[in-house]
Amino acid sequence: MNFQPFILLLACMCTASQTCAQKSILRNGGFEEHAEVRCISCLSRGEYGSHVYNWHNDNWGCQLCDKQYKQNSVDKKWGICPMDRISPQSGDAMIEMRYLPDVNGIFGGVEGATHLSARTAEPMQVGQLYEVSLWLYVESGKRHDPDWGKHLGIALLPQNLTFFNGRNSLIIPFIGVDTLIYDQWYQAKWRVRPLCTSNYLMIGVFADLQWPRSRSYNYVHYYLDNVSVVEKPDASTVSDSSIYYCSRYDPVALGATPVMDNQILLYENDAFALTLEHQAVLDTFATYVKKYPDLIFELSGHTDSIGKDNIALSQKRVQAVHTYLTEVLKIPTYRFYMRALGGDTPYRPNTTETGRKLNRRTEIRQSTLTLEAMFYRYALKAMKENNVAAAFSYLDRWTAKVEKGTSILLLFDPRFERLRSDKRWPLLEKKVRASYKNLKYGRESFLIDSLRFETCRYEGEQLAVILNRLPGNMPGEDRYEVEIPGKTDAAVRKQSEMSYKTIYPILQKTGWPKKGNYSESAVNNAFHLLMNSGDIAAHLTWLPALEQACLAGELPWKMYAFCYDHIRVLLGKPQRYLLYYQNMEDGSVELSPWEGDENTVNDWRAKIGLPLLPEAVVEAMQVKK
Repeated sequence: MNFQPFILLLACMCTASQTCAQKSILRNGGFEEHAEVRCISCLSRGEYGSHVYNWHNDNWGCQLCDKQYKQNSVDKKWGICPMDRISPQSGDAMIEMRYLPDVNGIFGGVEGATHLSARTAEPMQVGQLYEVSLWLYVESGKRHDPDWGKHLGIALLPQNLTFFNGRNSLIIPFIGVDTLIYDQWYQAKWRVRPLCTSNYLMIGVFADLQWPRSRSYNYVHYYLDNVSVVEKPDASTVSDSSIYYCSRYDPVALGATPVMDNQILLYENDAFALTLEHQAVLDTFATYVKKYPDLIFELSGHTDSIGKDNIALSQKRVQAVHTYLTEVLKIPTYRFYMRALGGDTPYRPNTTETGRKLNRRTEIRQSTLTLEAMFYRYALKAMKENNVAAAFSYLDRWTAKVEKGTSILLLFDPRFERLRSDKRWPLLEKKVRASYKNLKYGRESFLIDSLRFETCRYEGEQLAVILNRLPGNMPGEDRYEVEIPGKTDAAVRKQSEMSYKTIYPILQKTGWPKKGNYSESAVNNAFHLLMNSGDIAAHLTWLPALEQACLAGELPWKMYAFCYDHIRVLLGKPQRYLLYYQNMEDGSVELSPWEGDENTVNDWRAKIGLPLLPEAVVEAMQVKK
């Protein structure tokens, strides 16, 4: 339910000192407490809480903007934190937020909508009146979604959540801002009476059952400063204008992933052994780990700036924690990875003893790595250590976790070539094939996926990119990357032609692949095989089928648009959707001819739900006129 009709937005221009007159139960609401800013967007996933204290950024976006950081030319090129035209409402720091409608909806994939959350110093109690306020700066712009501002607001949560999981339907109750004021700072306030205990405040753009409806809009940037949650003196509940609100829900049913606050163990000088207090923290942490068996955690060891063997000391600290968790508490070792960072990432400045004490720590944070990635990583590690039995064990677990269109990739990974002569390999391959058996066209799906990745193997680099994603990117650890030499252009063309000829009789028999009858991977891979065939007659043959599948909701319209434009390019005619262009090394964009002007192309794209033309393409269009 969206509570925004009951909101009273108070855009009074009070000063920051007035905001701070009453004690907020939200720590670091002005974002002034943070680690040194070393680059404009270098906060890795999961590290935000160690840089912007008490805040979590949902593992992407939410840029920290600080006046003391001097931007270089690369920073300015990306347009992040435009401090030359927008300054913090007070102090040196503010947070840049985003809504990017054209990237997999607002919650899917890597980007979409940013969400910023923080734990309150004490729980927000049922029936108590609270005033939640924040300072907001919204940049004006052209062709923004006219409804996006109705979905900008706050949510009070019993536990922290992440939307960083590729789903598009994470809907939670939120309290929205009902009015936007552009290009100036103003304060939004909400008077809230929780109907269930809340521990976190989340700020961002939230979906509901009716929105978002379209992705054909430009990006939106807005900025936050001086966020506060203040407990107000109790007053009559009959006549006040407070909002009754409860965010109670089942995160599992919601499809959201819970987020654990970073756990920090502190040490005396040169110490690394676990104390009874440390063990108590780890015992409590273990209950969380066992409750969510698919989550991965990073263990990082740190020191202050004093001493010479800080890397070794930090290694001892993190190893002691890992040993206790895995050997004493019996948690599988693949649930963790370790980093010994010495004094490179201070939690506080080392100029005071208080700061140095906080820097002598082991930190536990929830990772964005998946359990599947860890299984694949441990299989590769086992291969490196010549532990064939362990490699098969981890690959068996990996195939059980991933989707059928992903499990087939291990059959094309040269890093497991030595396993093919082992008697256990046919059993593993049989398990991959069996994952397709519940589909109407399971054998056909397996064949299409196989041909697609075989074509990628001929191209070399393309398959290497796909395979190198499987073990995930673990900072400071071996990435187990593979290089696959590509074959000649003639060999690639011949393989592409052969692959399409192989699937053509199947497509004639079954029609264009549809989800439900085929695996989702096979639907996508059939399209790639068609496009790579270079056969314009094939494109013309299947374009009507693609259109009908899109009309029936079976395929995304982007497939039809790509095929349509590809035909136009092959025939030497102008594109309609302008999907084919080349990014040059100097940053320019090389365009093939197109129909109409920028508005015409954007209108064609909008009719089938495609995003607006990228700014770089628009600039290239203007240059080429």
